[in-house]
Amino acid sequence: MIASPLRRLGLLALAVLLAAAPPLHAQDYDFTIPDVTDTYALENVQVVQAPGEVIDEATVVVRDGLIESVGPDAEVPYDARRIDGDSLVVYAGFIDGLSHAGVEMPEDEEDNGDEIDPGDPPFDAAGIQPDRSVRSFLTPDDSDLEGLREVGFTAGHVVPEGQMLPGASALALYGGQSASDMVLESGATLFAQIETADGYVYPATEMAVIAKMRQLVREAARRQELETAYERNPTGQPRPPQDPVHSALFPVLDGDTPLAFYADGALPIHRVLNLQQELDFPLVLAGLAESHATVDALQDTDAPLFLTLDLPEEPTRTAQGDTTIADTTDSPSRYYRPDARTPTHATAPDEAENLEIRHAMERQDYLETAATLHEAGLRFGFTTREADAGDVRDNLRTMIDEGLPESVALAALTTRPASVLGLNTRLGTVEEGKIANLVVTDGSYFAEDTEVQHVFVDGQLYDYSGGESDGGEVSGDVSKVLGTWSYTLETPQGDRSGTLTIEGDESGLEGTITNSQGTESELESISFDGTTLSFTVSPAQGPSLSVTVTVEADAFEGSVSTPGPSLTITGERTSAPNAMRK
Repeated sequence: MIASPLRRLGLLALAVLLAAAPPLHAQDYDFTIPDVTDTYALENVQVVQAPGEVIDEATVVVRDGLIESVGPDAEVPYDARRIDGDSLVVYAGFIDGLSHAGVEMPEDEEDNGDEIDPGDPPFDAAGIQPDRSVRSFLTPDDSDLEGLREVGFTAGHVVPEGQMLPGASALALYGGQSASDMVLESGATLFAQIETADGYVYPATEMAVIAKMRQLVREAARRQELETAYERNPTGQPRPPQDPVHSALFPVLDGDTPLAFYADGALPIHRVLNLQQELDFPLVLAGLAESHATVDALQDTDAPLFLTLDLPEEPTRTAQGDTTIADTTDSPSRYYRPDARTPTHATAPDEAENLEIRHAMERQDYLETAATLHEAGLRFGFTTREADAGDVRDNLRTMIDEGLPESVALAALTTRPASVLGLNTRLGTVEEGKIANLVVTDGSYFAEDTEVQHVFVDGQLYDYSGGESDGGEVSGDVSKVLGTWSYTLETPQGDRSGTLTIEGDESGLEGTITNSQGTESELESISFDGTTLSFTVSPAQGPSLSVTVTVEADAFEGSVSTPGPSLTITGERTSAPNAMRK
């Protein structure tokens, strides 16, 4: 007989909570207890469906990795894990315009063969590997993915690392159990950059990289012509030469696959735009740190743009004088002296101060770049490449403080990258039927005191609501909870019993929970305020569970919060420390 869904939920919750002994020979396999439910209901939340489109007091239901329903009247399924969203805000998961997140490249192998000709090295030695796919190098355990998830990024345009042509990209989810779980689409672009080859081999200069790129594209076009002619009439014709490097460029020549260039400086940006105009290939352009100096050129291209979320640090004060850098950061140009010179050693500090003011002026241009692009009518998304995930939210707030509208910042994180990357039917907005990539915060995402509480990737919950604290708060009389307790857990399959032991004092509590088979688990984050006792249990396999009970005399009653329905738990104290006995 097949067990009912409710029975299966109860059995899984019980197994996780009581940390039952593993099955025979479990040590020989990688067992993972799945989540009790993949259905969630975020209730009474404010939903920002898209920039400027807000629904108050709504419910968002997630099932099977998709958004099942959104709205004030959305029905909550019986098997959903309910998350009370009072004061919470739900956004569409953010989309990264270009990054190396989740990418683990192999170690370079030392060449043990013949010495490489530096003027004509093999393709891989020259950094030319467009036939590689980033999919081969993806891993969901990469620490960069976790950092980006914590600030709201749930998917991205992921590219391999390397030199001038590292390989094909993928549109990937920032979560999952395997590379196959992550990939939404392989070969979305070919990644390119003006990056010289390692060592002293060609191309060893930036101009050589440009020349080599031009040569590759033209060679690929010639080889494509030969292949086309051979396919039309192969009789009596020698088969044209073929290699994976030139063949990988054919979709670029056909206009089906863009070259995704990363270019930060004004000169590289101009070089890439000139190359694209000359060779006429579809282009995606990311980086753009100095794009405030290239606005006119960018207005003449229809390439999707992704602005870096990395910003320069504030200048460090080194010179001595009456005017400090802090005094000049609001309008540093007022204090800069372009004609200042240092005729003697005695005036060297003045020159140092002038250079610091110039640094502050240039930094200000960088801070205003997003607003400058927006005011010029340029539409862009964001790239996290080169950016520290921990700085992303501060940098976004800085861009907003310098003139970028919040609605435009949100569009650059959601709807714009979804549109230009071809993901707008699956991601970018909080709508029924789309992939359940969501960011849940306790206020406006751009407010300084707002925290990210939950992130969903493909319907999988990543819970950040616990904060950074490893322990709970103790503010009540701990003598009410110290000792050994017997407990009873009410499940759909019947009552289950075990013991609970709590030790410690007003400075902190610790304890264990033991099931009827004698399997023991540590209690975490124990809090007690004199009446309410709460703690979590994190088994080696399966999700963490939260227990909250009300203590009265030598008894308690409360609930166990599982990923499925809550379970009732009761208990009574069977022994207390000797000093407490009457």
